[in-house]
Amino acid sequence: MKTNRVRVTATVALGLTLCALGQAHAQPGTEPPGIHGMLVLGTDRIYVSHLPMFVPQHRYQGIWEVTFGERGDKTYRAERARQDNAGRLFTLAPKDLFRLPELTGTRDSFRADVFVGHFERKSTEPRRILSSVTVTLKGQVHFHPFRASHGRPDALTYILFGAGDELFLAHWISTSPGYDQLLAVRSETALGAASGARQFTVQGRTDAEALRAGESASGLLMIAGDPERPVEGRPLTLKVASEIYLEKGELEESALGPEQ
Repeated sequence: MKTNRVRVTATVALGLTLCALGQAHAQPGTEPPGIHGMLVLGTDRIYVSHLPMFVPQHRYQGIWEVTFGERGDKTYRAERARQDNAGRLFTLAPKDLFRLPELTGTRDSFRADVFVGHFERKSTEPRRILSSVTVTLKGQVHFHPFRASHGRPDALTYILFGAGDELFLAHWISTSPGYDQLLAVRSETALGAASGARQFTVQGRTDAEALRAGESASGLLMIAGDPERPVEGRPLTLKVASEIYLEKGELEESALGPEQ
């Protein structure tokens, strides 16, 4: 996926300028509201995944289950089913300005245009399929901010989510240089609905050794226990069916400073 280098360079430069002025050192959630583009994936259940950067306004990895309303969901699923859209990206561009952390509690919907293709990249030939549709959150899958103090995980780590035959892995983003990767996977073990943040750690691989289509990955699925039991790591093998998205360029550099 070709990176919009002009936008990346300008955004990082702005972040570094703000950092020099002491404005980029604020706590996550105090940054100015912005437009937060998202990847759209899934068919039975529809998910959105924020397209992040290491700058104050976009310093978050967030995934939610959503609905576009009855008519919107029907249109989206019909576009997903079209043969000429097989393997294409789906994205959305919000029409509203907001801080992304608002989606963790104070805001449960926003307006957006939904596209086949990447709405920011002409090379993907984006085509609008929904205009100013209301995107309503049905549940939060995962959310965490990026901080200058964060280190890179020792092992390759993903977030497993989805249900039934539609399972996905999202690479756990930590620090720069990083990458945003979404994979469609299969499991021979019935997992039920992976609606929360279920970490999957791949054995014997570092963060730089991303999974690829066609590979099988053995690792540990972290299951949170009740208050009287610790987190449990269960062995699990997943088969990578396809790579939905991979972005490195927008996560090469960081303009984040230490929080106040």
